[in-house]
Amino acid sequence: MDIFKLNLLPTENWEYNFSDIVRGLAVAMNSRKLNGMLYINGLGNCIPTRSARAAIVATIRALDLPAGARIGVPLYCCPVVFKAIKASGCTARFIDVELETSCLSHEDLAAKRSQVDAVIAVHMFGNVCDMLRLQDAAQGKPIIEDCAQSLGSRFNGRMAGSFGAIAAFSFRSGKYLSVGEGGALFSSHADIRTRLSKLVDGLPTPTRMGECVHIAKTFLRSKLRSRPLWGTVGYSLWQIYNKKVDFTAKTPLILSQIFRTDLAMTIHRLALLDSAIERQRANAEIYSNNLKLDSCMLFSERPDTFYNRYLYPIIFPSSEQRDLIADYLQSRQIDTAKPYKDITEIAAEHYGYTGDCPVSEQIAKRVLVIPSHYNVRKEDVHRIAKCLNAGWAEISSRGHAHL
Repeated sequence: MDIFKLNLLPTENWEYNFSDIVRGLAVAMNSRKLNGMLYINGLGNCIPTRSARAAIVATIRALDLPAGARIGVPLYCCPVVFKAIKASGCTARFIDVELETSCLSHEDLAAKRSQVDAVIAVHMFGNVCDMLRLQDAAQGKPIIEDCAQSLGSRFNGRMAGSFGAIAAFSFRSGKYLSVGEGGALFSSHADIRTRLSKLVDGLPTPTRMGECVHIAKTFLRSKLRSRPLWGTVGYSLWQIYNKKVDFTAKTPLILSQIFRTDLAMTIHRLALLDSAIERQRANAEIYSNNLKLDSCMLFSERPDTFYNRYLYPIIFPSSEQRDLIADYLQSRQIDTAKPYKDITEIAAEHYGYTGDCPVSEQIAKRVLVIPSHYNVRKEDVHRIAKCLNAGWAEISSRGHAHL
């Protein structure tokens, strides 16, 4: 299949423009110290970090867990979480997820509670974990909320990140704020917040040259992940990168303070977050109302929840059907993603996974994400829904034969 398509619509939103370069360089060249806190509505002041990966390392260290502590973590999540656990001198104990949300299963956590010293609850796709049931299942063991994908999501009227001992956020390119890197930590516990501040303040500060290089890399990567370069160059380069570069060399864990340019961009874009979520939820609503799929294939909002709809995932009955739909859509210049499709193999090879999370394994094989971010035009959303419906009808009518 020809993948070099000028109008290939990317799945993720990598937004970093020339005006962002100018703003970033102005910050990098200015010696004035920026405010050391980030204010997130519904939470309060948060501590900026270099990345969400660095934030998770800080959370584990701030909890004063014993050496080699066992951290309960969903198998189905970004593998950099496992990398951060290992970098903290701890070991991952894998917990299964719920099929309906792809979030941590309180039932599996309860069954494995004696095998963990702390828990990382990942709010997957912008969906939210049932934090009340997880807290009950944890029985007092500290819970870290991984809110990398759930900025602005709510459960029982409270913001994701307000339930656990500590919450970690991500502002990486491709996420809602898309600032390059950048993350944040939040805790409502004064003693933990003090320990977090000391840990982060003790990290090295990026140099001015490092700031400038970071700006240039962020701009180049963002352009390669956006139209028109994504279809003509970026997609092919990304495929080569994933085949040639070993997992251990990807997304390196660098412990330093946040880039000042990322901090300034985060502050600027947080003011636009509510509008972005509103537009993204509107796109998700179009899909939910127009896709002719079984309801069990979609991730509907549960009662008393508010999803930011960071991603719009669809779970197909089989991996073959998922792959056929992905090829069908790409032939119509619509890109898709298969999040963490190799997570079972990565966890087994590098982190000791032994095969007791069957739901996570199935989700990894069957989930497909379609473009839904707030910069996707409404006419494109309707076109994607129409194409997906046509592809699904053709697959069904042909008995899953190749299109």
